[in-house]
Amino acid sequence: MPVSGVLERFLDYWHELPRENGAVLPSRSALEPSCLHEMLPRIALLKRLDRYDVTVSMMGTEQDSQWRGPMVGMNAFDLTAPNMRENTAELYSAVLDQPAAAIMRETILKKDGKPADVASLYLPLADRYGCPTYIVGCTVYEKRPTYNSINDRLVLDHQRVRNVEFLDIGAGQPAYKFTRPAPRAPQASEPPWWNRFMPIRPRLNGTRFDA
Repeated sequence: MPVSGVLERFLDYWHELPRENGAVLPSRSALEPSCLHEMLPRIALLKRLDRYDVTVSMMGTEQDSQWRGPMVGMNAFDLTAPNMRENTAELYSAVLDQPAAAIMRETILKKDGKPADVASLYLPLADRYGCPTYIVGCTVYEKRPTYNSINDRLVLDHQRVRNVEFLDIGAGQPAYKFTRPAPRAPQASEPPWWNRFMPIRPRLNGTRFDA
């Protein structure tokens, strides 16, 4: 099995969603957030309007509350590093146009500068007309797959992708090839590009929303 733990349960949930008239994909309306329980804070729902216009239409409440402004309604490409724009667009196309499930494994840097390996599972959903339009995704730490030890605030700019794997869900494997971008030199005088979304107020206990 290419996924285990939380992601395996997420995949099983997707497989169990009802399909109409033998369709490969379940519809967005079949998704019941209340059934996802502890997974919900790790889940985002994306809606592709155009190649570079992918709206965050739903996100787990814990994750969304940890950003300076609400992410619902944002274009997902606003959270994508500039040199990963084409790779990300191709990934969304592979998931929706094939359609197929995608597993992305990457390394992120936490607030303390230490690396952490995470895995994301992206699954397609159809709109009311049966067209593949939505992507529902779940991200977890690979070495800490239990619910109570997952950091809810993960900045995924896809610059340190280690592996992208696809699962055939009934329509075959997409011809997707990940192009590793040239590393960007950090600018000491320039804060990280995602900082504009981070909270400026501390938690009630005095700590901030840090990794």
